[in-house]
Amino acid sequence: MDIDLLRTFCLLAEYKNFRVTSEHLYITQSALTKKIQRLEEHLKVALFDRGRHGAELTPMGKVLLPEAKRVLKGFESFQTLAAFVAEGTSGHLNIGFGISSFHEAPNYIAKFKQDNPNVHVTLNDYPSHQLVEELLLGNLQLGFDRLPVDPPLTAIPLFSDRLAIAIHEDETLNFENLWGSLSHYNYLELSRSKNPTLNKHITNYLWEAKQRPAVIEEANDIVTALALVSARLGYTIIPASVARISQPQIRFIPLEGEHAVWSVGLLWNADIADPVRDAFIKKVENQVV
Repeated sequence: MDIDLLRTFCLLAEYKNFRVTSEHLYITQSALTKKIQRLEEHLKVALFDRGRHGAELTPMGKVLLPEAKRVLKGFESFQTLAAFVAEGTSGHLNIGFGISSFHEAPNYIAKFKQDNPNVHVTLNDYPSHQLVEELLLGNLQLGFDRLPVDPPLTAIPLFSDRLAIAIHEDETLNFENLWGSLSHYNYLELSRSKNPTLNKHITNYLWEAKQRPAVIEEANDIVTALALVSARLGYTIIPASVARISQPQIRFIPLEGEHAVWSVGLLWNADIADPVRDAFIKKVENQVV
């Protein structure tokens, strides 16, 4: 049904006069009559009694008027919401983040929400490879993760992270011969299947550093690796940013080298149009300029 016909019905019911209503709608009385007739034909009921006193609602018209007003109000609310969504000031954002952006991602979201309180934001953590897949599928609108990325994904660089050795603070290390002293401790590796992107990064670093520590135990995730280190079962290599959520008794030793450092940025799928997402991107761009 044409929503314009419902609007015409409600106005004529309010003014009860074809001339006044047609002037309000900037149409002729003949055009107004045709609109009402078209609606009556569609509903198969008479809505108005036309007489010397103008247009009076029929019993069926009185029954249908409240529902017509409700539908019209709902449509107008929908139009308003659609306009806000088009402007990027209302809607929903599904955002993913990796461990490196555990601290920064909520800060960017909080600043965006200050200016856009009507945007609902969902934030969940993902392994890097899964976050990229979800962006490509369109299940995530934005992601905070390591760079670089391949098209159609694009990104804004935000900050950098680096690899670090995580070991219990009570373990004795010789920093002049760090790897030599680490050889006395078990190496706890992150699962290759559960963390393929980070594991590859660590492997590349170890090749660069000419180190081949023997894997004693494998941890499915960073939290498990930290628990093993806290129990003094060995050491692991993880992002230095993890120190922010780590147990206080774990020491982090930042590593140097080309493969030890990487950029972290805001990622999105450029093939998918999304005004709410674009408003978030613009907000972040203004903060990093």
